[in-house]
Amino acid sequence: MELKTDGIVLKRHRLGEKDDITFIFTRELGKVMVSSRGTRKLESRLKPVLELFSLNKYYLVKSRKDSRYFTLVQAEPIKMFQNMRLSLRKIGFCYLVVELLNKFTEIEDPHAELFDTARNIMEIVESGDYSNIENIESFFKLKILKYSGYDLVKDAQYFREKKAEKGVRELIRGIESVPDIKNLDLDYDVIRDVNMLIDGYIIYILGEDISSSKFIMGIKNGKK
Repeated sequence: MELKTDGIVLKRHRLGEKDDITFIFTRELGKVMVSSRGTRKLESRLKPVLELFSLNKYYLVKSRKDSRYFTLVQAEPIKMFQNMRLSLRKIGFCYLVVELLNKFTEIEDPHAELFDTARNIMEIVESGDYSNIENIESFFKLKILKYSGYDLVKDAQYFREKKAEKGVRELIRGIESVPDIKNLDLDYDVIRDVNMLIDGYIIYILGEDISSSKFIMGIKNGKK
């Protein structure tokens, strides 16, 4: 099986001294596991295309239909998101995107629309044209919940348990349905409370903390 696709790097593990196993979220096939030989070597030409949250064009092959892994044959970078890598706050945002993509998606379960959403918001943050990252975070988290079959707005029990203020549900509904993220411009105090509510819901579903949210909170508190 051959796969030519754009993909975003979600997670990378060392395999021995020289090789890698990498989780890549592709447009055509969703999340895939990719093995690559020699990509830990300093002189490897493929090393950059395995950098976390980079966007690249991949050529992958699977030798057996029942294999869990694709093999990396060739790749070329599309966007390394260098501007985002200069800001701790933006790095925290990228960690959030790839962490949630990794946790909410299954292996080889296509999500082309989710891929396009993730790519689009990362490009918006990279461009610097829209600086309200808290708003973008809330939008992406609600989108990935929807794609995964969870509708926070319809979960009345969760709102009751959290004793959410009146109007919060409609506010979240508005964030979900905004046609252009650049039109979303909620005050920091408002979006902070919304993000905390959404984070709580994600933790409730996953049964574990969101590591990137702790990183982001540390930055905001001046600990990073």
